Amino acid sequence: MKLRNMPLELPETGWLIMERKREQKLVSIDDALLHIENDSFLAIGGFMIHNHPMGIIREIVKENRRNLKILPTPPGGSIDADLLIGCGCAASVVASYIGAEWLEPIMPNYRRKVEEGELEVLEYDEHTIICGLRASAEKLPCGITRAGLGTDLLKVNPHLKIFNNPVTGEPLVAVPPIEPDVAIIHAQRSDPYGNVQHAGSVFMDLLLAAASKKVIVSVDEVVPLELTRHDPFKTTLPCHLVTAVVHMPYGAHPCSSHGFYGYDEQHIRDYVGFAKRGDGYQEYLSKYIYNVGSLYQYLELVGGIRRLSELKAC
Repeated sequence: MKLRNMPLELPETGWLIMERKREQKLVSIDDALLHIENDSFLAIGGFMIHNHPMGIIREIVKENRRNLKILPTPPGGSIDADLLIGCGCAASVVASYIGAEWLEPIMPNYRRKVEEGELEVLEYDEHTIICGLRASAEKLPCGITRAGLGTDLLKVNPHLKIFNNPVTGEPLVAVPPIEPDVAIIHAQRSDPYGNVQHAGSVFMDLLLAAASKKVIVSVDEVVPLELTRHDPFKTTLPCHLVTAVVHMPYGAHPCSSHGFYGYDEQHIRDYVGFAKRGDGYQEYLSKYIYNVGSLYQYLELVGGIRRLSELKAC
């Protein structure tokens, strides 16, 4: 059934309502990037080495966006954040951790930029980031937590404020709202109207989407509206939270896409090796980003469908 802009009368009430034509959210990557400007506050979905929107991030690097403030999703970022830091797109970071788990405890560009004083880091722990995102999503003046009491977190982050509970008098911590300008997220599927479905874990993606002003989602496949309407309880990000959807098969590579393909451990190890070489990092950027004309050229470069199909789904 097609929706038209026409009045309908509810028979039992006599009220008139207007049906609205559905808004198409499926766009090209070029159109999606128009929502990400220099100086934007950018949140990145996923978790560690899983479900990161790497295809979008590579295009941000190629477009040479500058002075970005980035928020890797709790508990922290990985190759996604390190790539933006290493190429100079990110000037500041809101994070509790940036590493690649057992592959690399602390990502090389992140470590180097912090040690050299070239990257501003606003320290949070995982829970205070979540409190700030919840405050933004719920339109509250602050989030409230006990996290951080008795630690140096309150000394290094001037935005966290201690106050006394007006009921019991006990000390609590107020966390200001964290409202990114744009959240970029990778999921497994969406219909053209922005009803997004994760095939595995949603991680913090729903909270990031609810807290952010705009949301761009890359997906491995686009499905008809009838499919998402057939089982609406599988929809993890409803269309009203989504600004744009970009079709990007294997768009999370070298990270995993839960339910579709696993992470490419060798590529991540290669990335870390290039990043540790200093000038050698430009070789990685040239090979996999600057001299790559399209997503499909990138996929061929990393081994093609045969190699990608070997990445066991997780």
